[in-house]
Amino acid sequence: MLDSVVNAVKDVWQARRLDSDRAAAGTYPPSSVRAGHAFKRIEQSIIADLVSRGVPPEWIKSGPRLSLPSFYGGISSGWDLVISRDGFPLAAIYIKSQMGPSYGNNFRNRIQDVTEQALDVRRQYEKSDLKELQPHLGLFFILEDGPGARRPVKTTPAVTGFPSAVDGMSYRDRFTDVFGRLLKDRVYDGICYITASPDGDSSPEEPCWDMGIEAFLSEIASRVSALSYAQDQGGMTSASFGEALARRDDIADVMSAFTSTPAGLAAAEMAVVRRRRMLVAELRDLARQSEVNETAMHKAMEGHYWLFGGQYTGVAARRDLMNLDEHDFPLVCSDGSLHIIELKGPEARLVRRARDNHLIVTSAVHEAVSQCMNYLRTIDEMGASLRTLHSNELGLNYDYRRARGTVVIGYQDRCISDRATKEQIDQTIRSYNSHLSRIQVLTYADLLDSAERALSFEETSL
Repeated sequence: MLDSVVNAVKDVWQARRLDSDRAAAGTYPPSSVRAGHAFKRIEQSIIADLVSRGVPPEWIKSGPRLSLPSFYGGISSGWDLVISRDGFPLAAIYIKSQMGPSYGNNFRNRIQDVTEQALDVRRQYEKSDLKELQPHLGLFFILEDGPGARRPVKTTPAVTGFPSAVDGMSYRDRFTDVFGRLLKDRVYDGICYITASPDGDSSPEEPCWDMGIEAFLSEIASRVSALSYAQDQGGMTSASFGEALARRDDIADVMSAFTSTPAGLAAAEMAVVRRRRMLVAELRDLARQSEVNETAMHKAMEGHYWLFGGQYTGVAARRDLMNLDEHDFPLVCSDGSLHIIELKGPEARLVRRARDNHLIVTSAVHEAVSQCMNYLRTIDEMGASLRTLHSNELGLNYDYRRARGTVVIGYQDRCISDRATKEQIDQTIRSYNSHLSRIQVLTYADLLDSAERALSFEETSL
């Protein structure tokens, strides 16, 4: 975590303790905590980091009641930092905190507050073609850590009788769960979630790997750069942008014209490439972490099937196309055939020494390949009879006769030892693959390196 942010968070707690003491003595109203600029150091730290990442300082505005265009009230105010260029909004950051000990009384209010803040802006950009120009919305949230934040909490069942998804979770974990949903639903583009003890001695923590300060600031800077580039190349001004927002029924035509020019189209494509390169970097960092397993990688890669190459038209509508089998990523090729992707954990060992002292792949690799072989055998045996049924009943027109598979397993950096170098691991896997016909074995490093090379090639051609 950035040292400047760590120190700024500690300053927040010191200011809050001082204000609480004054409020208890009747010399300082509790409302002064927010008005007294307790978050000013955090704002300054964020600004300094964004400037170091290439964001011009004159684009960054801070202060009370900063606003963005909104759908319901005309303007959405209360943003702590807004990045704009010539009146064209590029990004905004909302800073909030939750103190103890009354976590339960304020949890719902905090969630409603941060959700409404973003949704009012999102609604303004609801047309699909305008989404490429919407500003990057970020939430910086600090939770006071302590026993009350970590204690499991029971929830009251809903009137429908269905159990709550967060029943038994602590408030610390509930915020993680809710923030994850806000990111998945694109209510916010980025969230920095920090927990900190008010004692001032312990360092702040980042409970979730993908809600850390580094990724949060990096994504903001990247999005600002992409939008600024689009503004330059597409000739978008604050006046034309405002006119587009006002003519909601004509937004599709406006954006169609914007991207129909070579410069505008290149800007949109560049934004996609940059976002994808950020994902590759995040996946690489994730795969290297010792606590990360197959489930975490599956969740992080879900929906990003371009990682496996550009020869696919999408993912199959069902993961259980064959009886008794459930595939991780059943990708559909341009000819209608299937490519089954089987994910295993990045922590899996890849090679071991045989009795003749040669390196061979481990049983984990053998078992993963055997599992994928069974999938292909089932498709071979059942595909012909199920194809007609799937077409008539489900509207799925897949060709089950030429299915193939890929096993993604292990990460070389987590397997290197004194007895096996990265080069030796790569050579062993290549030798193993040379004896397979319809299945190949890739490591996560191989997959991400390939994706990075493809993005680099695409970026140079724009």
